[in-house]
Amino acid sequence: MKARRSVAKRAGTIVTALAASLLGVPAIAQAQAGSAYAQASAATAPVADAYFAAYTSRDWDALEPLLAAEATFADPTATRVFGGVKSDGKAAIMERFRVGYAGLTHMRFATTRRLVSGDVAIYEGTLDWGLDLGDGTTVDSVTPMVIVITVADGKVVEHRDYVDYAPFLEAVRKTRQVAN
Repeated sequence: MKARRSVAKRAGTIVTALAASLLGVPAIAQAQAGSAYAQASAATAPVADAYFAAYTSRDWDALEPLLAAEATFADPTATRVFGGVKSDGKAAIMERFRVGYAGLTHMRFATTRRLVSGDVAIYEGTLDWGLDLGDGTTVDSVTPMVIVITVADGKVVEHRDYVDYAPFLEAVRKTRQVAN
């Protein structure tokens, strides 16, 4: 009887030790992942914030050095309004901003939420902006917007805009109605 208890006790000790070691691996991995996550977030924030500030103030000279050579820009929500809005590579993005956005009369972003998660920074808010339509007509609009910026090795590698263009299109309609 004593021998059975001793075997059972040893088996219990082995099972407990095995369970503790198996449970300890995920805890260590989680701690390491948490540290890597915090480091990535801390490295992303200043780059993304500087880029975001330059973008929303249209300071293309400040923005350009923050872009990686292979960066991409897209606004998939603009396709039905302005056609395909996608640029691949730093030179193409800078041309889009300097030439394609030349008709912007102003851009002010009111941030309602900002989050930085690892390599990604997200800015949610409303964009107060104006656009010269090229025919002597300027349209002002305030539109909900989300900007997603991905950073790698201290540079912006991906920039995505998501805009609710309905307020802008309504402003265009009203402006053209008044003109006619």
